[in-house]
Amino acid sequence: MVDRDYILAPQVVSVNFALDPIFVQAESLSLLNELDYLSGVGEWVQQTYNAMTLQQRNDNLMAFYAAGYFLFGMIKSPHKHDGLVSYMDWLAQQNPEWLVEQVRQAYRHKFEGGKVGAGIDNFDRIWRERDVFVQFMQSLCEDEHREDVWNEAFDLMQQPPVFVERIRRHVHTMWEQYLELEWTRGLPLIQESIAAFQRMSFGQMTLYEVVRTVTGRDMRGKFDDYEAQTEHVIFVPALPHIGPYISKLPDGHTLKLAFSARLPRGAQTTSSALSRSEVLIRMNALADDTRLRILEMLTMHDELCAQDIIEALGLSQSSVSRHLSQLAATGFLIERRRDVNKCYSLNVDRVVDTVRALTNFLSRQ
Repeated sequence: MVDRDYILAPQVVSVNFALDPIFVQAESLSLLNELDYLSGVGEWVQQTYNAMTLQQRNDNLMAFYAAGYFLFGMIKSPHKHDGLVSYMDWLAQQNPEWLVEQVRQAYRHKFEGGKVGAGIDNFDRIWRERDVFVQFMQSLCEDEHREDVWNEAFDLMQQPPVFVERIRRHVHTMWEQYLELEWTRGLPLIQESIAAFQRMSFGQMTLYEVVRTVTGRDMRGKFDDYEAQTEHVIFVPALPHIGPYISKLPDGHTLKLAFSARLPRGAQTTSSALSRSEVLIRMNALADDTRLRILEMLTMHDELCAQDIIEALGLSQSSVSRHLSQLAATGFLIERRRDVNKCYSLNVDRVVDTVRALTNFLSRQ
């Protein structure tokens, strides 16, 4: 008997590029909750966070962890909305009890799939018992010091009309005080990015081949949970302050991926704004002594695991993790898992491409 196996070939996906104001604007506001975990995001994120009141910070945290399911456009509207404000106004006209139930069911799906709620034995207890709800939300946002926010969220979710109206008002406030000007300034860049990518042909590509072509980064292993079921990929250029990060939004057989608006490699443009934005993201990743030391270490080793780097630098795990995340997100490091460890190698091609991109930008006629 011949010992042989059959391997299923990776699925080919269709590709589209789209303007998605709801997703992009929600992503911008959501980033304001992640400053402790992400480095390399644009100045608007830090400046806006610094300008926000404590109540606005609390409401933003509550909005995107307790109501993120519908804020990101997962509740389908029969109308075309020009942004998060008009979409939230439409949501507020729907049955608030039904909206809160959609949030619960979305979390139920993740809970039963083992993705959230570790240590909680019964999903229904989350929504009935205050202490279990607080425990659940603290684990989601990886913050054990915001009991006040989650206690208030628990009370509000017992009153769905009040809860939905609170989120609606918060979205209006954030748009009027912080986001509207940034959106107006960045929209032309997003539109230029979409037009440039739409002129490309992607042929018969798998999910990871498409992601590599668009972002210039090897993302193998990052979308394994979605690869088998994904038939359509919609790339959504976002405001440049998202920095080097990619945000995913799965919806059935469709996977939306938001990335900082940029131009395809080699694209011709009459505007330098997009190429400047891309260069700035990459140079920002290099403008730090610790990150340069990490890259230097990897010129002397084929691969190092995170713990090796932490010990060599003598820094805390959280600090080194932030630096590694930014370098990996910018494409300078190739990340892979070895058993339970994250290990990294230098992406020389990305370094060379960055030097080329900077040279091209500065030599524009």
